[in-house]
Amino acid sequence: MALIRKNSAGADSFGHVWPEDGAVVEVDDAEQIAALMAIPDAGFSEVIRPAAKAPEDGDPKGDDGEISEVDPKDENVEAPPAKKTAARKTTAAKPE
Repeated sequence: MALIRKNSAGADSFGHVWPEDGAVVEVDDAEQIAALMAIPDAGFSEVIRPAAKAPEDGDPKGDDGEISEVDPKDENVEAPPAKKTAARKTTAAKPE
């Protein structure tokens, strides 16, 4: 099974439909994939899935390669470096 992107919306003779420009469709048949990729200037390309990482200690499922949000309150997340700001000059109060 492969993810196939088509630059412009349309369909193929195998029944796959790309509803909008740049849409991605799963194609299961290797012969269909080869046939689509062999069409010159048709705008087909294969999308590479993110590699899954092996399970780590304490994580029985491992990483499935999907993007997830990071909780900034998590103790294991490093804070971004602080921005440096210019020092402000303070003026002494005038004696009255």
